[in-house]
Amino acid sequence: MDIKETNHAWRTMLADGDRVGVEQLLRHDTRLALLGHEWSGSLQTAETAELRGLVLLGGDGGVPLAADSPWRIPASAGLADALEHIWAPVAGNCSGFLTALRAEVLGLALVAMEGRYLLGYLHLADRAGELPRDLKDLAPYTGSNSLTVLWGTAPTHLGPTDVVPLMDEPLPVGVRDLAAVHASLTSFDFDLRLDHFTTTLGATTRADYEGEDPADYDPGEDFVRAVNGEFDRWIQFCTCDSAAEAYFLDMDDRDPHDVPRVALSSINGTSEPPGEPFWDWIDQALPSLLFCV
Repeated sequence: MDIKETNHAWRTMLADGDRVGVEQLLRHDTRLALLGHEWSGSLQTAETAELRGLVLLGGDGGVPLAADSPWRIPASAGLADALEHIWAPVAGNCSGFLTALRAEVLGLALVAMEGRYLLGYLHLADRAGELPRDLKDLAPYTGSNSLTVLWGTAPTHLGPTDVVPLMDEPLPVGVRDLAAVHASLTSFDFDLRLDHFTTTLGATTRADYEGEDPADYDPGEDFVRAVNGEFDRWIQFCTCDSAAEAYFLDMDDRDPHDVPRVALSSINGTSEPPGEPFWDWIDQALPSLLFCV
């Protein structure tokens, strides 16, 4: 199906409360397939995904939530109650982000795949106008109001003393607190990882300039700074393709609670310390990256 057909199908399946149809649409979500590939090495893994619960705006067409998920969401919870339950451990740190979730999420799908649970947050990627009270009244897709899924993986299993590769230390407080809700959040052009890190700004910058001589560049250029090791403690944890931005935990720039601040690299350049406090970034930048609000 093309994007127009997919969006029409989503509206039909949600309005009709069609469990089988919703499950099939979730199985064909590109990001779910990529997650399955990470876990099993096969893009076909997503074909085995099973819908184990569905909670929708307005309360109609739902599927009782399985009791054995790591979030332990009450089977009878409505959408607002389910969101409150999932995010309760960090609610005091990111009330702005939770406000955005409540305003933008129109459904929550609990999915089992490869013996693991995921939560799919259904929302409109480029919403125009207000959300209706009933999914039967969702505006038709006309190039905007594209329905998409933000996938949240299960909480991390890392404890406060487990050393994380690349970071070379345990997850810092704050980062660990959020990872205890979801170890990662990912959608069609957004990827946030909180317990598995693969690169630093220093490494990616040096790779971008491979074969070039730093002597040919001004000392203030990112390439020269990377060669000098300045960005080796900037650990990439978030990317947004549509915004052409990458975000980093600056392990040498921390707030008074020892939480790394967030640094940015984008087409407009690289941010300078001090970075943005981690929870401020979650509250202010994350809703914009996910929901364009």
